[in-house]
Amino acid sequence: MALVTALLKKDIKEILNDLKNDTDQEAAIEKYADQLSKAIETYVKSATVIVTGTSISGGAVTGTGQIQ
Repeated sequence: MALVTALLKKDIKEILNDLKNDTDQEAAIEKYADQLSKAIETYVKSATVIVTGTSISGGAVTGTGQIQ
């Protein structure tokens, strides 16, 4: 599946809206970093990776998988 940037953007906006009234700046920074890293991880892992190459014997090799 192709990466859907709109979903990552939605997650980032939700994180920022969740934190906008937080008065403890240090806690908000920690929470932001934690939630943003999880959103990026989810975004990257949603991709399907297609790999094409050549085997040792010279034949073509193609594979598809998910990032884990």
